[in-house]
Amino acid sequence: MTDFYVPKWEEIEDGVYEIAKKMVEDGFIPDAIVAILTGGVIPAKLLSDLLDIDVIKYVDIKFYRGVKKHQEKPVIKAIYAEDLENKKVLIIDDVADTGETLEAGQNVISMLGPELIKTATIYVKPWSRKFPDYYFKSIDKWIIFPWDKWDVIRENPEAPVDKKEKFFELNNKLKSKSR
Repeated sequence: MTDFYVPKWEEIEDGVYEIAKKMVEDGFIPDAIVAILTGGVIPAKLLSDLLDIDVIKYVDIKFYRGVKKHQEKPVIKAIYAEDLENKKVLIIDDVADTGETLEAGQNVISMLGPELIKTATIYVKPWSRKFPDYYFKSIDKWIIFPWDKWDVIRENPEAPVDKKEKFFELNNKLKSKSR
């Protein structure tokens, strides 16, 4: 059985705030933020608001196909990141589990000629082979983020999330309409 960790929204905001604070203390204010789709989008928006950065780019990287199930290696699906030459760039995702997605993102963005690349995640797993430059907390469980919870419960109905009955009700209606 999988052990889950379900952070509350307030903890996520606190985590992003702590990352922003560390970046400011280090004197690293990026010219652009690159979010790894899809988990990095919300942290990227929160961080961009905190640091008043209006340039957010995206890299679509697929690695995980469910709880603890991933492909052999990350696959770059699309790159929505131009004009990064000679810029300071922060690549952000929600979690570094194996670290391979962050590494793939860093490799892709480095080809666009930035001056400096740093990485951030809200959480990192203790076994990650790449630790981000900035992170909030180390967690050794499968993390169910608010933006992923319905996808997780679709495969793991026992997962400890609030209001899952609403999801199952809607999901059943959706299935009955699809027939």
